[in-house]
Amino acid sequence: MGVAEEWEELEHKNSEQMSQLKRQVSSLTEALSKMTTNKAKGSSSSADCQTEGCDRPIDWYCRYCKGFICTRCSKKPCGDEAQHQSEDFEEMYKLCTNKYKEYLDGKNSAVSGLSQQQKRLQEELASDIKRMSEATPEQLASPEIIKITADLPRKQKLLQDISKQLNQAEAFQSVDIKSMSQQEFITVFDKLDFDGYVFAVTDLDRITLGEKCEVISDKKCYDLDVIPSGQILIGKKDGFDICDKNGKVLRSVKVNGFSITTVQYYKSKIYTLAKDYTKDSKKRKVMVFEMPNYTESASWSLPDFGYISMLAVNNDKVYVVDCDAKKVKVYSLTGKPISDFSHSGFIDPIYMSSCPPDGVLVTDWQTGLVYKINCMNDQLAWEFKVKEPRGVFCDKLGNIWVWARKSKELVLRSSDGKQTKSFSHPELLKTGVDFITGFSMSEGELWLAAYSKGVMRIEMNVAPAK
Repeated sequence: MGVAEEWEELEHKNSEQMSQLKRQVSSLTEALSKMTTNKAKGSSSSADCQTEGCDRPIDWYCRYCKGFICTRCSKKPCGDEAQHQSEDFEEMYKLCTNKYKEYLDGKNSAVSGLSQQQKRLQEELASDIKRMSEATPEQLASPEIIKITADLPRKQKLLQDISKQLNQAEAFQSVDIKSMSQQEFITVFDKLDFDGYVFAVTDLDRITLGEKCEVISDKKCYDLDVIPSGQILIGKKDGFDICDKNGKVLRSVKVNGFSITTVQYYKSKIYTLAKDYTKDSKKRKVMVFEMPNYTESASWSLPDFGYISMLAVNNDKVYVVDCDAKKVKVYSLTGKPISDFSHSGFIDPIYMSSCPPDGVLVTDWQTGLVYKINCMNDQLAWEFKVKEPRGVFCDKLGNIWVWARKSKELVLRSSDGKQTKSFSHPELLKTGVDFITGFSMSEGELWLAAYSKGVMRIEMNVAPAK
């Protein structure tokens, strides 16, 4: 492998790690800064209910208003006459503690990798500069030296970026986490925007699926997602359901005359793709619902398509497949057209999913390819082959799950793209599953939207690293 090829591989390898570190550290710094400011202003950090005039002990934490409240006050309205999204105070503290540990594990792994790459770049740059300084006038005109000279500015820029991210990541070590109260700890770590995503590469041999496949619902569904409270969103005909972690329907949001083929949580809103199921109709639209009362706050029409299609939201943009035009349309969060993403290989791009921190995934079942679009520049990041791919999902380890309809297997791709693994699950196949159109992950369980076969879940296990 030549110098230029090594450079391109190194640049690609670092891009997601640096982007993740930047987002995490920036978010963490902002949250800690706000907490410090509030403490300086004399904000209370006692273990009393924060409702004015109430001094009862804290029992609950509201995921919507971010308030610490007692049981009595939890029954009062939480803005706009909606109910509090209450989480047990002690359980919430444990959840945020686990999130912090995941953050540290991922950060330390990323920092270790970046440090090695920093050292390698420093050595390579020193070698390049030495070769240029020792070259004769004739050698300076050679293709090899010309290429080294051309690559030098880019390598120097990458080294600066890596060094900056390492400095920012290490700056967090000075924060005294142990001095925080439980309320302060929850306030900081519940506000982080990386939602627990840890992109340290996992050996796929450590990942196994439980033998049992539990059918949660036998009603047709198209997609599902998990919101921060742990509740499950399930897209179906005439709307979507909000369920608890056992699949019990807590609330249904009606969208009469439309099937919800995509449902995704993003920044306290629910983004859906609604397909008119009236006979011979091809009408589609995006519908946005405001939490916690699930009222419609925005909608806009899409190019017609007569079958299942999907959207994905990331980087404050909405990506929607325009199947007949063989492209992905890009909108603002309010529906303003931004651009179109086209690819010469597209034949039937249909299924989509968000791929945090900065991408969306698209599968094309005709070409047998899974694509990742980089949302920072709306360019193709990578692609890989799967036999007749359908539903697709990025888990919190950064691994990509794909349903391969032809082989009836769950295909798993590692976050760095260097490992793949396939699961043929006997109990899943016994249900007669044909299509899996959507995935999500909740508390170590893989949830599947299996179209006409309903909603299923399978336990996922990650063995400790050796």
